[in-house]
This record gives sequence, structure tokens and C-alpha cells, in this order.
Amino acid sequence: MNKLIPAFLFAFFGTLAIVEPALAQTADAAAAEMPNWGAGIGKGMAAGLAVIGAGIGIGKIGAGACEATARQPEMGGRIFVNMILTAALVEGVALFGVVVGFLMAG
Repeated sequence: MNKLIPAFLFAFFGTLAIVEPALAQTADAAAAEMPNWGAGIGKGMAAGLAVIGAGIGIGKIGAGACEATARQPEMGGRIFVNMILTAALVEGVALFGVVVGFLMAG
């Protein structure tokens, strides 16, 4: 046990001697080497939330169209056309959100 203490101290202070010069960098050098993780996370969240919102919107459109067609089967053609147009508008907004999400952090 007594022999382990000097070995541990040697390893500890040896590691400090190696790490200290790396920590003594200037802030500019350290910032230049660091990746910008926050931008990637922000892009992913913006794109993901846009797609999730579009999925929820299209699901509600489909549910409403099925319910309307079940109530009035003779209007099925018009309901289908209106459903497709509304789904296209929702997808357009989602695509815009994805593009803005990827462009916002440069």
C-alpha cells in the first residue's frame, strides 16, 4: 500500500505537467479549435419540430377528410381535392421550416 502512494502521486503530477500547457492556450485559439455544437443542435431541432408539426397537421387533415367522407359519401371527390390542397400547403410550410432551420446557423 505504501508503494502505491508514490506511484499515484507521480502519475497525478505527471499528468498535470502534460495537461497544463494545453489548458494555458489563449481563448481565441481554444475557440477556433472548438466545434460549434450548439448550431447543429439548433438546426436539428428546428427541422425536426417543423416536420413533427407537419405530421400532426396532415394527420388531422386526413382524419377530418375520412370523417367527412363517412358522413357524406357523395362529396368524397370534393373532400379529397380539398384534403390534397390543404396537405400540400402544410407540407410547403414544413419545407420552409426545414430550410430555415438549416440556414439559420450559416
